[in-house]
Amino acid sequence: MKSIVYLFLLIPILSLSQSNWKLAKNQRDIAIWVRDYKDSPYKEYKATTEIKTSLSNVIRELLEAPQYMKDCKEGISHLVKINDAQEYIFYVRNEFPWPIKNRDVVSKLNVQKISEDKVKLSINAVPNAVPELEKTLRIQELSGYWLLESNGDTVKVTQQLYVNPEGALPPFVTNSLLVTGPFRTFTSLKRTLENINS
Repeated sequence: MKSIVYLFLLIPILSLSQSNWKLAKNQRDIAIWVRDYKDSPYKEYKATTEIKTSLSNVIRELLEAPQYMKDCKEGISHLVKINDAQEYIFYVRNEFPWPIKNRDVVSKLNVQKISEDKVKLSINAVPNAVPELEKTLRIQELSGYWLLESNGDTVKVTQQLYVNPEGALPPFVTNSLLVTGPFRTFTSLKRTLENINS
């Protein structure tokens, strides 16, 4: 999972009934919805697009990442380990200008093959899987999924995600980035995968 996947660290999220989703952006064949999440002051998002590529290409793009190391590059997802063939542990760190504290997150992706044409990658925080760094806030709450649905020569890609950014960041600041981050992620994912086939 390369840097495109974790731009969402700039954002938080929430989860209620389907009818509570509000369309926040619909541009370049990328649609993003947001909604409140339980009792959290932060919101969650759902982003969708269709990409002209194969299901295997999308899975590979989401799961491939450089190996984790103590001084790993900021802003890029790194693979910590694979617990088994279907469980991947990733680490990513984001640096922010003072006075905002740097943040990092350790997440676990479980790959579930629903059918020949549908795969779900569940995402959950596993904050204790990697030792914490000084002067860096570790994200404790993160949950969501990628849903990949193949249809002919295209794949419908959906990501739904909630993140609590921790610390003293005001919800109005983080919620304002809720659309920007996923839109960049999906734009990059779409460009990368469609260039593979061109």
